[in-house]
Amino acid sequence: MLKKIFAQSATLRLAYLSCATAIGMQSPLFCQRVKWEISGTTEGLWNITDGKTGWCNLLEVSAETGLWKDAQLETAAISTYNLGIPVAGDLQAFSCIDAGPDKAFRLIEAGIRQNIGDKGSVYAGLRNIDMDHFTTPFTALFTNASHGNFPILSANFPLATYPLAALCLHTEFSPLPGLTFRESLYNGVASDRINRQFRFCPRSDGMFNIGSLSYHIGEEDRHHGYYAVGYALGSSPSETSADKTFNYALWTLIEQPLLHIGESHLGAMWQGGTSPASRSTCRHYWGAGLIWSNIPPRMTQVGLVVNRALYADGRETDVELTGSFPVCNHFTLQPAVHCINTNGNYTAAAQLRAILEFGN
Repeated sequence: MLKKIFAQSATLRLAYLSCATAIGMQSPLFCQRVKWEISGTTEGLWNITDGKTGWCNLLEVSAETGLWKDAQLETAAISTYNLGIPVAGDLQAFSCIDAGPDKAFRLIEAGIRQNIGDKGSVYAGLRNIDMDHFTTPFTALFTNASHGNFPILSANFPLATYPLAALCLHTEFSPLPGLTFRESLYNGVASDRINRQFRFCPRSDGMFNIGSLSYHIGEEDRHHGYYAVGYALGSSPSETSADKTFNYALWTLIEQPLLHIGESHLGAMWQGGTSPASRSTCRHYWGAGLIWSNIPPRMTQVGLVVNRALYADGRETDVELTGSFPVCNHFTLQPAVHCINTNGNYTAAAQLRAILEFGN
């Protein structure tokens, strides 16, 4: 997936139509061999407490190309443009698309997946952890970056998380319907520079391993529950020293629907983790929320969540209220309001996100 420099609907639509016409994306042969997606996100940010404003933009492009039997090439890249960012001094980052310094091109996925029947797969290449272990039906709604991956990981390891990537060997195995084991072994240091991404140097960079066991009940269009436990461990150099240090973390995620009314349902989410070692920057984290999904007529989704992270030198609580409102098949609006307490300092912040998506 690629990030966008300017996320304007008309520009993206024109680019999409031009590309589709030029390379025949709508032909049956192309759609059979290539699965592709283009999405543009633009987001206005407002620190209500002090009046500061900012602007985040993301362009994402991804493609899956069929190779030999049961194998495919998976690629994704991003591009970002920001203005006036950050608008708040929060520790968890209330905008999950804030990628820091502007960069026109970051490659975040480039590898080959070999499916092994209908029970599992093996992937080798450039990758990041977010898509495998933390993107779920409920967490995907919220804008706080802690839902992309928990701060007990992102704060304690030089992690291959948005917007970074690293070489990875990723395996999945599903012995029973809904039950999935996932195991990912990464180069210990991630990067957004191509000349440093395609490297496996355990002697200097160390290694990072993350694994999870999850159980998912129901189909994608009718969520009946998601339950996961996981671990992470690694030995990597720190920002201040080339000497590698070992660290570990344990985490869990529970998504439980409570009430079904027609196509819509009310669900509860709980997530948390610990990295108790004294060298950890973030030692404990938890989050809990309620989500109302598939609200007619356009499958609207609204949610309220509380995130709390305990750092070695402080703590932060973020209460987020947000909703995803599809305007049409390709366009969605998402407003959000945050009340943030960082070491006793309160900040109120708001954002309005617009998402334009195309794909097959």
